Amino acid sequence: MPKVKSVKKNRQHETIQKQGIHFNKDLGQHVLKNPLIVQSFVDKAALRPTDVVFEVGPGTGNMTAKLLDKAKKVIACEIDPRLVAELQKRFQGSPLQSKLQLMVGDILKTDLPFFDVCVANLPYQISSPFVFKLLLHRPFFRCAVLMFQKEFADRLVAKPGDKLYCRDRKSVV
Repeated sequence: MPKVKSVKKNRQHETIQKQGIHFNKDLGQHVLKNPLIVQSFVDKAALRPTDVVFEVGPGTGNMTAKLLDKAKKVIACEIDPRLVAELQKRFQGSPLQSKLQLMVGDILKTDLPFFDVCVANLPYQISSPFVFKLLLHRPFFRCAVLMFQKEFADRLVAKPGDKLYCRDRKSVV
């Protein structure tokens, strides 16, 4: 008999679903729930207590909470006003609230703020334009920890002559 995979959700994700907030697949919304991956992001960013972190698509705030513990300030840009409201509720009244600045809007249509480190778990459809926007950002930032969908990552690391080799790869390298 085949194993049935159990569905595990964190409490924050369950709370949001109970409130009738469903993720918009047209926006490529997906929630980073695995605490090991969240911690890996934070570790790879090598955050300093003086860092300003720019987080793209904070969603339910799973990574935001970890970033706020380590950094001076987190600027989080979220396109979905429903999730912005949830983030405000999640950190309201906590000592971390003063370290969080929320931006509401499309990251591709928004001017990037000053930051030392950028972290993002990007939807496929904005990966390429966001990478170009980030590379053109001034002043320079120290580090960016970005997670891409496998298909985009494969294109990004493709070698010349490979069928996946494309303008993204040529322009970035």
